[in-house]
Amino acid sequence: MTEDRTEQLIRDVFTDQAARAVDPREVLDTLRGKPRRRYGLALAAAAVVVVVAAVATFVVPEVFRRSTATAPVGDQQSSQEAAFGPTSVLLVGTDVNGRTDTIVLTQVHAGGDVSLVSLPRDSWVQQPGAGMVRLNQVYSESGGAALMAVVRDLTGVAPAHFAAIDMRAMADLTDAVGGVPVCLKAAVQDDFSGADLPAGEQVLSGDAALAFVRQRHGLPNGDLDRIKRQQAFLQGLGTKLGDADLAALAKTVRERVKTDPDLDVLGLAQALATATSVHVGTIPILDGNHQTPEGGSVIAVDPAQVKEFVGGISSTPPASGVPCVN
Repeated sequence: MTEDRTEQLIRDVFTDQAARAVDPREVLDTLRGKPRRRYGLALAAAAVVVVVAAVATFVVPEVFRRSTATAPVGDQQSSQEAAFGPTSVLLVGTDVNGRTDTIVLTQVHAGGDVSLVSLPRDSWVQQPGAGMVRLNQVYSESGGAALMAVVRDLTGVAPAHFAAIDMRAMADLTDAVGGVPVCLKAAVQDDFSGADLPAGEQVLSGDAALAFVRQRHGLPNGDLDRIKRQQAFLQGLGTKLGDADLAALAKTVRERVKTDPDLDVLGLAQALATATSVHVGTIPILDGNHQTPEGGSVIAVDPAQVKEFVGGISSTPPASGVPCVN
């Protein structure tokens, strides 16, 4: 691929970013107005976080890498020196009801490493002015700014930016990389998600990939195991981008990813492309069964523990390979 062609792809990806600012109601209207695809509106929004994080952490940086790989060493050094400083982005995927069933806090740290911290959708959290609520209620009922404020109070990190994605990017992204390698500890069959997969290492195509990241019924730890699958899928996706169809990836990013107008996406891509390491984790939760005053099941979290975990995420082992999961 020529340098001119790669640069054109980058321009395609980032064209009109300011015009594509996230408005929660606009995003919901767009999602509801889109025609149904082969997997329909019943698709669980848990699949979406994989695409969001993959686009932010691997897809766009891969385009950036290819554009700079043939540049003179001096130019590459100047480009890296110009990369922007530490920042944080709250990545979300919404279901058809507008709930953020998938939430990931992404940070670019001062030392050059990157962290992806998953926040379970049923976390029981304090929302200013509303009391205790499920985390996935905040966005649909109060908007993106309110969700960013709750995440700030919970994690100790104030997200500087916000990004959301159309759930239908999942199949497009998987197809663009020619399938994604995963590993299952045991065979699974689940009517709710459509998962029917053997044990062991395998490469999943679009529909099977959707089922893999959707499934929570029949898993030992339910939604928490689904989060681990999402993270494992992301790692597998990262191994397949070397020979990916950049045109298809660029189209997916351009059509499906929406960001706030102040997010320097190209700068973020540059920072991620030169990341020293990537750290993946899920916030700590309290043991036991916990219920709302109305009797609903929720996940209890201790903000002090969460802040300590998020603050130390860069000291955890970096993600590598494709782990076997439930």
